[in-house]
Amino acid sequence: MIPVLLFSIVFGMRYGVGIDFYAYLEMFEYGNTPYINVISESFEPAFVFLIHFCHYFNLGSFGYFFILAFIQIFFLYVSFRKHKYVLSFLPIVLIFTGIAMTGFMNSIRQTIAFCIFVFSIHYISNKKLIYYCVLILLASLFHRSALILFPLYFIWCNKDQWFRNVNRQVVLVLVSFVAANMVSLQQIVEYFDLLIDWLGYSRYLDNHGDKMYNNSTLSLGYILILFLYLLIVVNSKRMKLMFADKTFNIMYDLFLIGVLCEFFFHSSQMMMRITYYFNGFKLVLMSYALFYFYKQRFCNTICLARFVVVSLVFLLFFIRIILFSETNTTQYVFNFQKEWHTVKKAQHSNMILTL
Repeated sequence: MIPVLLFSIVFGMRYGVGIDFYAYLEMFEYGNTPYINVISESFEPAFVFLIHFCHYFNLGSFGYFFILAFIQIFFLYVSFRKHKYVLSFLPIVLIFTGIAMTGFMNSIRQTIAFCIFVFSIHYISNKKLIYYCVLILLASLFHRSALILFPLYFIWCNKDQWFRNVNRQVVLVLVSFVAANMVSLQQIVEYFDLLIDWLGYSRYLDNHGDKMYNNSTLSLGYILILFLYLLIVVNSKRMKLMFADKTFNIMYDLFLIGVLCEFFFHSSQMMMRITYYFNGFKLVLMSYALFYFYKQRFCNTICLARFVVVSLVFLLFFIRIILFSETNTTQYVFNFQKEWHTVKKAQHSNMILTL
């Protein structure tokens, strides 16, 4: 539980980290004003209750962000209960890939729903429908889009893996990677206006309009992500043998679907939000893969080279985050560093202008 508490404390003491920080801070501050009625009508009941709870006990913004982070990381950590030895690699993936700063510190409500969903996979593999439904209902109380996850139980309860042929998986990943530069996402999304509105993403479109659809560009980081995903896919059969668990197999399937969605929809921020329940599993599978590559590093020269290359890829991810931290919202600042608050607000404004 110490890593959970440390993450929650660091998360709770941040200021201006994450593009959604000021929106969540504003919602918290509204909780002590007549505008709370607007928040209650616009957001899910568990989130609104949390705002009331923090104000009632005078926990302040630190307590508010601490509790949000604790819920996130707690459900994520207990999701590894069958493979606790993998947990040592979870913080590495969170920090070195930037997911902690750009993912968990943004889209907080949906990330909570995602982490609850990750934990609920155990109840699909154990065929406990009621427990699964209760957890998905709980997730929907933080972000109503989680309601779309109910049918997934019936897809995997009697079949723990749908993707077995590695060669076909590699082809699927490469096709989605190439297709991302050939398909007009705006035309596709227009067919799902009603669904987007029901899931609560219409205001996201309203805020960004046609800026939601950006031109795809092939960067070094994008290529490295493709390389890392393909490496996981190519080694997936051996990983399934090592972890020998139906829950892991289901998580791998969800990861692969997420990879396809991430490449195909990467030019649309809104579609990336909608498919986050799938592409969020990259965090889980990267942790498993990093453990697997580490354990296998001394098997032969190829395994050692593979581990070294993967380590260098993670290091490059981290260097990129550090280099650009001053021009986006990932630069960490404590809430008591008042002299930095103006700088963080300027960074946030610049990021909004570039969206």
